[in-house]
Amino acid sequence: MPIAVAIFVAAIPGGIVGGIRGGITGAMQASGSADATVLLLINSLGGLLNYVVSIVTQAYIMGGVVQFSLAVARGQKPEFGVVFSGGKYFGAMLGATFLYSFGTVFGFALCIVPGLFLLAGWIAYSAFIVDKGMGGIDALKASWQATAPYRVNIIVYVLLSILVGIAGVIACCIGALLVSVPVLMIGNAYLYLKLIGEQPRLPNA
Repeated sequence: MPIAVAIFVAAIPGGIVGGIRGGITGAMQASGSADATVLLLINSLGGLLNYVVSIVTQAYIMGGVVQFSLAVARGQKPEFGVVFSGGKYFGAMLGATFLYSFGTVFGFALCIVPGLFLLAGWIAYSAFIVDKGMGGIDALKASWQATAPYRVNIIVYVLLSILVGIAGVIACCIGALLVSVPVLMIGNAYLYLKLIGEQPRLPNA
């Protein structure tokens, strides 16, 4: 539940920007003053602003969510507020998240397979930032090196994760928020611990 709340909060700013963009374009179309070029410009700028806002909020929230997930994977019972304590990782997380997002989108646009390799290779970057205090570039490099011996297996894990996410979205998006995303975040934390040679533990009763 804490992870679900954090993800919901992170989605609010992007939703507000998207709502404003939709409201402006809708009002212009309703008034008959809509020009195709102007609408295209508004939608393009609105989409870019939405992307930037989403990356920024995701980077801020992600530090706390990863910290919470790692604690669970280590058998601890973190406090609810941990998911909102990621501000100290914001700088590194923002830079790495931007590169991760841009790289994977570009990889998928090329031929899907490069995108999968980047997703698999960089899957643990956020955990390296939070757990090892690394900068964004170093975390991406560390994740790439740590996953290299298991790249094929991790690609299979990524594909299964995508299916889990799709299943959650199909369940009216509530399934993604309450089940899919929290399970995947904790699953990634378990994976990270395995990569660094640490044995994950079940939370103590």
